Amino acid sequence: MKNFFLVTFILFTSFVFAQNDNFNKFSLETSFGLSYPIAPTSFAQPIFEGVGAADFAGPKHFDIGARYMISKLYGFKLSYAYDRFQYDGSSLASSFYRLGLEAVFNVSELFDIRFNRRGTFQIQLHGGLGGTFATSKTKTAVDRIGNIMLGVRPMFKLARGLALTTDLSYMVNFKQHYDYAGRSFYATEPEGLVGGFLNFSVGLNFNLGDRRVHADFY
Repeated sequence: MKNFFLVTFILFTSFVFAQNDNFNKFSLETSFGLSYPIAPTSFAQPIFEGVGAADFAGPKHFDIGARYMISKLYGFKLSYAYDRFQYDGSSLASSFYRLGLEAVFNVSELFDIRFNRRGTFQIQLHGGLGGTFATSKTKTAVDRIGNIMLGVRPMFKLARGLALTTDLSYMVNFKQHYDYAGRSFYATEPEGLVGGFLNFSVGLNFNLGDRRVHADFY
C-alpha cells in the first residue's frame, strides 16, 4: 500500500506542474459532513441488544483533497478523510482514517448540459480506490481496510476561484475486521467482512492558477 501511494504522489505532482494556456487545472478542497454506516449490521449480543449500525451515524466526517483536471472533462484527485463512529457518547466507538485516489468526471460537460447561462453550476462524478486504517476506542490493534469509493458532487461557483460543493459518496470496505463500535470480528470472521458507509458533506473548492477560468467552469 505504501508503494501504491508513493507512485500516486509522484504521478500527481508531475501533472500539477504541467502547463496549460487555456484554463486553470489545479484545486484544493475541504468538506465536513455526516457519516452513516450501512454494513455490516450485525453486532455482538447481548451487549448491543437493539443497537444497529445506523445508531453510530453522526456529523463527524472531515476530508481534504487536491485535484488536477487533465481536461475540462476529466481529472483525478488525492484525498484524506476522517470518519468517527460512536454510540450515544459511549466507549463504543471507532475512527476511520482514509487515503484515496479517484478519477473525476465533469458530467455536465460530458453530456453538454447547461443548467444556467453563466455555467455556474456543474455536477461531477468521482470514484476510485483507497486504504483505511481503523482504530477502536477499546482496543489497541489497527484494522487495515481496502476501499472502493463512488460519489456524486454538485458544484456552485461563488466567485472567481471559489466554489461551494455538496457531495454524496459511498465507501465499500474490504476485509473489515472491526464493527463501528470498535469490536473485533476476528473470532467469528477471521478473513473480515465487506462493509460500507455513506458520507454526505458540504465544503469549499479553491481553484488555483493565474488564468481567469478553471476547468470546472470553462
